[in-house]
Amino acid sequence: MAQHQAIAAVAAAIRGLIRERYPRDAFNTLTVEMYQAKEIEKGLTGDGFAILPWRVTINTQRRGRGPRVDIFGRRFRPSLPIDLSFLIIPVASSAEKQLRMLGWVMRALEDAGPITAAQLNDYLTEDNIFTVEEDVDLVCDPLALADQLNMWDRIRKHPLFVNYLVRMVLIDSNQALDDNGEVLERGFGVGMAEEAI
Repeated sequence: MAQHQAIAAVAAAIRGLIRERYPRDAFNTLTVEMYQAKEIEKGLTGDGFAILPWRVTINTQRRGRGPRVDIFGRRFRPSLPIDLSFLIIPVASSAEKQLRMLGWVMRALEDAGPITAAQLNDYLTEDNIFTVEEDVDLVCDPLALADQLNMWDRIRKHPLFVNYLVRMVLIDSNQALDDNGEVLERGFGVGMAEEAI
C-alpha cells in the first residue's frame, strides 16, 4: 500500500504521462505543469496543459476497512482510502488548437488505463511509494452542474477543462496495533467442583 507521498506521486504520474505521450508533430512544444488555483485565476500563457489538483475526499464506499497486515504478519491501523480530483485544462493560442488538445488528452488518458505502481513510482525521487501490486484507476468524472459553475466562477480565464478522478488511493499507517502475544495454553476449568461452604 502507498506511503504518505501518494497524492504527490499520483499528480506527478498524470503530468508525466501527458508530457511523455503528447504528439509532438501535431502540437510542437507544449508545457505540462501542475498549478495552484491562484495561478490559474491570474491566467496562463503559452500552449500546454495545466493540471489543477482541486479536491481530496475520503472514499466512503470502503471506509470500514480492517487492519492492514504486512507480509510478516504485523498488524497496522487500517489504510486511509482517498479519492483525488484533477482538472486538466488545455491552454492554447487558438480555440481550434485548444479543442484538438482536449480531444487528444481525453483519448490518451482513456487509453492509458489504470496507472501502474511502476508509473506511480517513476516521477518522484522516492521509488517505493506504491508496492508492486498496486495501481490506481483514472476515470473521467463529469462535474455536477453546481461544481461546474463554481469552477467557471473561479477560473474564468480558462473555462474549458475536464475533470478526472483517481479512486481508492490507500494511504497506509505505520502505527502498529498492540498485540497481546500468541496464545500458548488455555485453561478451561471444566469439571472442577466448587468447595461447599
